[in-house]
Amino acid sequence: MAFWHMQMYQDSDAESEKRLLTEFELIGLGYLGNNDKQVKQFQKDVNISDIILIRRGKESIALVEVVGEVEDVLEDDFTRLDWFRYRRKVKVLDWATNKMDYFPQPRGTLQKLINEKTHSYKYIENWYKKISPSFYKKQEGLKLQKVYIQKFKMFNEFNLNFNEPITVIAGINGSGKTTLLEYINQFSTYISDKDDDKSSIEFKMFNEEAKESKVEILRYSNSQSLESKYFKKHIVYFPTGTDIADLKVFLAEYVKETMHKENLRPSDVFDRIREKIDNVFQELDILVKFDKVDADGNVFFRNKKDEVFSIDNISTGEKTLLSKVLYLYLKEIIDKVILIDEPELSLHPAWQNRVLKLYENFAKENNCQIIIATHSPHIIGSAKNEWIRILTEDGVINDILAYGRDINWVLKEVMGAGYTREPSITDKIVECKKLLEDDNYDEAEKLIDAIEAIIGSNDREVMALRNSLEFWRE
Repeated sequence: MAFWHMQMYQDSDAESEKRLLTEFELIGLGYLGNNDKQVKQFQKDVNISDIILIRRGKESIALVEVVGEVEDVLEDDFTRLDWFRYRRKVKVLDWATNKMDYFPQPRGTLQKLINEKTHSYKYIENWYKKISPSFYKKQEGLKLQKVYIQKFKMFNEFNLNFNEPITVIAGINGSGKTTLLEYINQFSTYISDKDDDKSSIEFKMFNEEAKESKVEILRYSNSQSLESKYFKKHIVYFPTGTDIADLKVFLAEYVKETMHKENLRPSDVFDRIREKIDNVFQELDILVKFDKVDADGNVFFRNKKDEVFSIDNISTGEKTLLSKVLYLYLKEIIDKVILIDEPELSLHPAWQNRVLKLYENFAKENNCQIIIATHSPHIIGSAKNEWIRILTEDGVINDILAYGRDINWVLKEVMGAGYTREPSITDKIVECKKLLEDDNYDEAEKLIDAIEAIIGSNDREVMALRNSLEFWRE
């Protein structure tokens, strides 16, 4: 099975291809000369079961499977819908939607995709994977199962099981969230000076000879093994913080390398970056759009007022998202374990509520496993219950029910926050409740008035206290 992309018509009506595929289930090429390379490819190189993306320029129309041999009807009657001389029967596998990215290689009539690392190949491959998951299930890559730490810093006889595709690690300051990510990232190169150190990481890796995933256990004693090298190769670590200089360098290099590798114009690569940002971040309402990279490697964005400015001037939150999520997509990281420390930094709470979905989508699309360490109650509250691991002094809590819970509940029950508002106000509220319990209504009313003067009459605690006061006075 091979991947191809193909364009059949030159007019402006993309409905022609849809009618042709629906009514005749045909694709084809007209006679373009005895030496036409693409006609010969269509005759000799395209095989039954090959997958072809039908497009018009960069607009995807359908993904089809070749089911018939070449037919030659010996004429080109351009008054007919099926005007082309050389044709093959096909089966439509899926129709493109308006939400799909534009195809990254818009030129050429018929082209076979050979390089699996190109964006064009992965575009078709990812589409085919979505519609044929049972046939095209990827097994390659690394998936962490569990980690055991005998003794390392704050960890002692520590066990933690990981989830797919996401594990969210939470806990109070000093519980070891960052230390754990660093430990995993460095494990394959760390050699213990203690012969009796039994620390280990259990993971699934794809065995090329057996053509299946197998569970392996990595220990310090075999840190130079093939398994250790495989482990190290498949770990990607994003520590806390954002270095926008790296993003600038990456975007400039990405444009240059993609132009050379796929023979694209700069504008084609710019379009790809814009489309990727629009599709990946469509739910977050990002206020800037990518504009261009100039000849000197300077990166520019454009705001909603159509003003162009340097990447250095976009907001810190936008830098955070682009430096991590966009990097993952454009870098085409697949089959990896991705460790991310505090992805919430500089993000508005509304973005924190939704950012986990971005990572989940990426993990599923690219056969990755993502492990996040976070302080954000918004991220914890948006995580599925089976994803959450709470680090405590006594070990790991795996059965917390935080998904969809109120942020104040998450702060208290998951993150151990003693106060969810300014402590002196909390103390006044507690004191007022005690006055009500002691039937000291006049003093309670004075204290309610004092609290209301600070935080307003619409605060839920103020309203609850006034309701209680009126109820008990009666």
